[in-house]
Amino acid sequence: MLSIRDTLQHSNYELCNRSENHDVENFGRHMLSIMPSHAILLTSGDLSTNTFRYLTVGEGVRPDIDVLDMSFMGSPWFIPIVGKHMPRVTFPGIGYSPRARFNKHLFDLEMFLDANIEKRPVFVCLKPRKDSRPLSKYDMLPYSFCHQFVRKGTVDTLSYGKNMPTPDFRTYLPPRAEKFDEGSWETVVLHEYWNAKAVPGRFLWQVGEATKNAGQKKQYYLAAFEYLKKAKTDIKRLIEEDKISPLSWNHTSYFSKYMGVQCRQIWLISSNTRDREKYNKCQYKYLKEYVESAAEVTRKIDRDFEKIQMILRNPGV
Repeated sequence: MLSIRDTLQHSNYELCNRSENHDVENFGRHMLSIMPSHAILLTSGDLSTNTFRYLTVGEGVRPDIDVLDMSFMGSPWFIPIVGKHMPRVTFPGIGYSPRARFNKHLFDLEMFLDANIEKRPVFVCLKPRKDSRPLSKYDMLPYSFCHQFVRKGTVDTLSYGKNMPTPDFRTYLPPRAEKFDEGSWETVVLHEYWNAKAVPGRFLWQVGEATKNAGQKKQYYLAAFEYLKKAKTDIKRLIEEDKISPLSWNHTSYFSKYMGVQCRQIWLISSNTRDREKYNKCQYKYLKEYVESAAEVTRKIDRDFEKIQMILRNPGV
């Protein structure tokens, strides 16, 4: 029996040995390091909750930060047991519920923000939970892997979008795709990393879409284009230098797509002949680049792919 155990241990040791694997820890340390003082981090799921809680409580990293799992915050035991260790957090009821408006003893996200946001910055990290009622008084601004809640109308979104925090290549590189299984935490971190690098461009584009003034729209689209162009250049260089690894689909083609989209949006709202010619060429260049470089899996899942092909067949339409 001993020899069988020893044989199994020896044959599986390399697979099971994670003593030198610090990828998830490095992700957590990076995120905590860029947070403002006394932040509240709302989390959901094992990766963000366990990583941030272990580092803040177990390792003493950024003890000024409180980490609250929104799933657990709705349990009747959470506030009496965990809440007493977070005296700087105000809980405006006996528990969290997305449908709190139907129970006067519970609170939803907006009630929680009302009770805390004037005292402390509040963030939601990775995949945020959604309440049954939309937030009426708050915006969510991208902040690296997280989003920060701010009162509506208090932030210049154009300036913020140009300078918002994103994962910094100089201080943090994500796990390598080839080292881990698809369902691992490390691969989840890598997916979130790529997503967070694209978020500022999408954010500026979406704000531009919601803006009615054509001149302001153009500013947002141009800012989104410039961000995406720089991010794509940085990512392509790091892949070529083998410092980061792409996933199964071509992420740089993703940036090409949305650069082409920004050019198309500017072309659609331009009345100046020179601008229309310039941005028509721009949209054609980057959308063509996207179609030619997109991986097969991207072609299958992208609902816009056929529409983009139609645009390329009929330039100027």
